[in-house]
This record gives sequence, C-alpha cells and structure tokens, in this order.
Amino acid sequence: MALFLKRKPQPSPGATLAPPTAETPVARPVGRPPAPQDEVVRRVLDTACEQYMRLGFSSVTTDETAKAAGISKKTLYQLFPSKDELLRNVVRENSEKHNAAIRSICRDETCSIGKRLKRMINYLSGLFGELSPALVHDMRRSAPEVWAEIEKGRQRCIQEDFGALLKEGRERGDFRKDVDPRIFMMIYAETIRNVINPQAFAQLGVTPQRVFETVYKVLFEGILTEKARKEYT
Repeated sequence: MALFLKRKPQPSPGATLAPPTAETPVARPVGRPPAPQDEVVRRVLDTACEQYMRLGFSSVTTDETAKAAGISKKTLYQLFPSKDELLRNVVRENSEKHNAAIRSICRDETCSIGKRLKRMINYLSGLFGELSPALVHDMRRSAPEVWAEIEKGRQRCIQEDFGALLKEGRERGDFRKDVDPRIFMMIYAETIRNVINPQAFAQLGVTPQRVFETVYKVLFEGILTEKARKEYT
C-alpha cells in the first residue's frame, strides 16, 4: 500500500523566504528537555539508597537502579563510573546526614540531657530498623573500604558529639562522676559495633527498638545520678 505525503511547495531559485507570520507555524523541538544533571544525580542516589536499604547491595544491579531512576545505564555510568562508586556516594551522603542529626540532638542545649538521650536512642532505633541485614553483610564482605569509612564516621560522632553530651551531663550533675567517661565511651562504641547492627537483630529475633531500649536501660540509666534518674525515667 502506497503512502502519500503532502509536500510543501518549494521556493524558486533566488526567491527570498518570508519571515514566519502568525499564520506560519514555527517548528519547535519535540520531546521533553533533559533534566539538569544535579536533579538526575539526586534521583539516582535516592533510588539506589532505597534499593540498597531494602534489598542489600549485591542483589541490586545497575540496570535495575538505572531503570528505577528513569535513565539509561550509560547515563548512570557517566555519573558514577562504577557500582562501588555509587555505593560510596550513597553511604557518604547518608552517613553525613545521620551524623549531623545525632550532632544536632546531642548539642541541643534547650533540651534536658535525659530527653536528648532518649531522642538519640529513638532516632538510631528508627534508622537501624530500616537497614537490611543483607546490606551490612554485603558492605563488610564486598566493600570493606566503604564499611571502614562508616566505622570511622561513627567513631568520630561518638567521640565528638556524644563525648560533648557526656561532658555536659557530668558538669550539670546528671551523670555520675565516678564513671570514667573514656571507659564509658569505649563500652558504648563496642556496643554500637557488635550489638547494634541488623545481623545481631536477626540473630536475637528482636526489633531494633527493643535492643535500643535495653542499651538505654543498661548503659545510660546506669550512669545517670539518682536525682537525674528520678527526673528522666
């Protein structure tokens, strides 16, 4: 079956083309303009974060991330040269965000020490409740450098921000002065590293909230002075 297209009359040689008028439609680009690169990067990071938190790192392919983010795999690799680099960016951004949140809680002098401790525990409980055990296992096994970066940031947060809260509490008489703060922070750091992780939650068969409540009772209530314990518990 033949297909006939109506062609516009062609101007004769040497003729001058008239400028477009209201009756002469001007050609416009077809399709949606490309999104700014920052917007695409943001979408990829958010998509990858959601996938990794829910499914783990190894089980998610770059094809799946690109498709969920609405871009091609080629575009993804132009933004992030490798899957490890994408993971590193996701982890770095989220670590900075969560460490900043903990810092804000610990240094909020408008709130009592006891309330800050409980706010910190509730925040961490919600955060770890979203983590997939597969993600922690993947990073420890397949991306040890990324996991080491997480541990380094966590230790810095404990030393600087929680350390500042501990110092303030001792000065205000909320924390017992017979407890060496250096030893306490070491105990707290080891508890975070070995007990407060998704694998431990799965092994114990309890929720992160339950684990954090126990940590709060054993560690934090243990260093509160009698007066502070009555006030905050």
